[in-house]
Amino acid sequence: MTPFPTMLLAIVLPALVAVAACGVVIWLLVRQMRHERTLRTLYLEADGIERDLKECRQRLQRAHASMSIGPHQPAGETHAKLAIDAALRELLAHRLWLRDEAEHASQRDLDAAAAAMGKARGALGRQLRELDTAQRALETAVRERIEDLSQQP
Repeated sequence: MTPFPTMLLAIVLPALVAVAACGVVIWLLVRQMRHERTLRTLYLEADGIERDLKECRQRLQRAHASMSIGPHQPAGETHAKLAIDAALRELLAHRLWLRDEAEHASQRDLDAAAAAMGKARGALGRQLRELDTAQRALETAVRERIEDLSQQP
């Protein structure tokens, strides 16, 4: 009877080891896929924020061009340009961090960065919509003023 349990142990033990090894490999693959998915999300969000900031810059330039009547740049335009440039520099710093550190960052750090970037992009989207509304109101006001001036003798 001793050969049977020994033979059973010789079959079952390697099978259990193989199942455990497969489990570890699957866990590592899932972890790596999540890491890569989060990195992809971070890069996509960074691209989106960059596009939104550049769009914001263009809209602000159009708005200030509509209001500009003198040779001097309005203080608000300078402030807006500085704020957008600072945001673009900050985004560049995040991109550099992603390039240099993301492969070794913990999943928790990557998840936090992705959440923060998503939140920032959402806030920027709301501000762009508000800017669009303000731009339309400004264009309407300018058009009405031009009509008023054209009707004066």
